[in-house]
Amino acid sequence: MDSPIALLALPLVVIFSASLASAESKLVNEVCSKTKDYSSCVAALQLDPRAAKATTLRSLGVIALQIASKDTAGSRKDVDQLLMDPKTSSSWKPVLESCKANIDTAALQFSVASRELAQGALSANYDVLLASDAIDPCLKSMTSSQQNIPPLVTICTRAKTFVSIGRVVTD
Repeated sequence: MDSPIALLALPLVVIFSASLASAESKLVNEVCSKTKDYSSCVAALQLDPRAAKATTLRSLGVIALQIASKDTAGSRKDVDQLLMDPKTSSSWKPVLESCKANIDTAALQFSVASRELAQGALSANYDVLLASDAIDPCLKSMTSSQQNIPPLVTICTRAKTFVSIGRVVTD
């Protein structure tokens, strides 16, 4: 039979675990509430379970910028696949080709920002802005060529979500 102490301890463990989980996600909620798109921010941070466990703004910032770098670098691979796919519209290919270097630059800037955030927010903030500046030409290229490329729009939108997060955690 279970001891009375064990039966009393179980509800305390459940309450403690629930409050700890709530406290962990409170920081994510606080950061995301300051971004341009709360739900996209939360979804982006859920890509890495460490984000929910971060206890300081700086640690969450480092994690978020690492996620941004990895996700943006992965997006470059998606662009490469689109370029190799014979089903991709030929009118999309010049825009996709021109965006490859921009996506690489954004991924690099997110990576640099994540390392710099450990030393100070000011230089990390500057690198986040450079990542944003790298993505803007892709959006402009689609507009000027009158091409709506949904996968590239998604890539750019996700990168801009990470920029928004980055600005909050480095401000």
